[in-house]
Amino acid sequence: MARQEARDDSDCRWAAAPPPIGRRQPSSRRKAAATDSATADLVDWLAENPDTIERIQKVGDVLTGPVIEELDKRFGGSKPREARRRLADHFWCDLLASLAEAIEKFSKTMDQIPEYVTTAIMQSRKTDRRSPLLEPLVGLAVRTAWEPIKSMIQATGIEDLQRTCRILAVLICPAPENHKAVQDSALLPLAKEGMLEISRERLELVFPAEWVRRLREGLGGA
Repeated sequence: MARQEARDDSDCRWAAAPPPIGRRQPSSRRKAAATDSATADLVDWLAENPDTIERIQKVGDVLTGPVIEELDKRFGGSKPREARRRLADHFWCDLLASLAEAIEKFSKTMDQIPEYVTTAIMQSRKTDRRSPLLEPLVGLAVRTAWEPIKSMIQATGIEDLQRTCRILAVLICPAPENHKAVQDSALLPLAKEGMLEISRERLELVFPAEWVRRLREGLGGA
C-alpha cells in the first residue's frame, strides 16, 4: 500500500509539472518528478529482490557505523553533529556513486580505488559548486567505507556490489535531479535493471541529450 501511494504521488507530481515551452529548460519540479518516478521503480524492484535489500543495509551500516565514528573522532571536534550536517550536502551519495564507478574501473587493481574515489568526490563537489570539504576528511571516509565494502566482493561479486552502491546512492540522494554524479554513475546504469518504461521516457525528457544518448546506448539502442 505504501509503495502504491508513493507511485501515485509521483504520477501526480509528474502530471502537475508542465513540460517546457519552446527552448526553455525543464523546470526543477519536472526534473524532480522524473527522478521520483525512477526511485519508485527502484523501490518496486527491491521488493522483488530481498537479497539486494540485505546488502544495501550492510553498506548503510558501514556508513552510519565505522565511517561516522572515524570522522567524528578525527574531524568532529566538540560539535560532531555540526560536522555531520555538512556531509548531508550530497557527500554520501557522491561517495557511493563514485565507489560504484571505481569498482568497475579498477576491478583488477582494487588498491587504487580509495585514491580514485577521493579525487572523484573532490572534483564533483567543485564542479557542482557544493560546500567544500577537507580532502583528508573525504579520504578518511572513503578508506573507512572501502575496507568492509571490499570484503563483500568475494561473497556477492562485483556486479552485485556495484548495483548495491548505485541503488543506495539514488535512494539517499537529497535531489538526484541536481546531482550529476548520481545521474551518470547510478541512475544511468540502473535504468536497464529496475526502471519501468514510463520512467525512462520521463527521464529522457528532462536530462541533457548526451545523457539520453548514453541511456539509449546502455539499453541496447532501445
